[in-house]
Amino acid sequence: MFFNSYVAAPLVFAILYLLSMTLRLHEEGKDIEQRLLDEGKSCVLTLWHGRLPYLAYYYRKTPERFMPLASPSADGEIVSRVLAMFGYRVVRGSSYKNPAPSLLTLARGLKAGYAPVLIADGSRGPLYKLQPGSMSLSKLTGAPALPITVSFSRHWTLGTWDRLMVPKPFSKVVVVYGEPVYASRDCGEEELEQKRLEMEARLLSITKRADSYFGEAV
Repeated sequence: MFFNSYVAAPLVFAILYLLSMTLRLHEEGKDIEQRLLDEGKSCVLTLWHGRLPYLAYYYRKTPERFMPLASPSADGEIVSRVLAMFGYRVVRGSSYKNPAPSLLTLARGLKAGYAPVLIADGSRGPLYKLQPGSMSLSKLTGAPALPITVSFSRHWTLGTWDRLMVPKPFSKVVVVYGEPVYASRDCGEEELEQKRLEMEARLLSITKRADSYFGEAV
């Protein structure tokens, strides 16, 4: 498996980079992220699994800002290597199964100025069901969780659990941000669950917006 990931990662990186170069970028809500940066706030970037690939390219000019979490699985090994090729500082672990070590590492990263990147629906789903990681990290650190998503004017949808979106060459891409969600350090389980549901709703809302951005459900 090490050999497979060693070979697959550079191939995935090259295809992703070259394909993404052909896309015409649109942005919506970028000012939300800029506002947080102007306030000196590091955030927990939160996105769906099937929308990750282009966002790795999107932030390619400032990878030193981010600390993405990649699962310890075989697929996570490939993802981790691809992200490392972009220049990201990757943390291996889970925010759902035995999350404490990963969350503590990401919390230290936040204090050092990094913005953790968490996959909202985890490494295995269910699809578009927010796992507790991003809001748990917000509670632990007081940092805002920032929802972000992406969609394309033309794309293929793979038959994977995450319905991975692969843009067609020379299509349009839109990156959409939502308003951040905060979980206070002293919130209880019930309030934290409400924050999780709020974050899930915001991610679903901006995803719907992104998927209809070019005038049709894509």
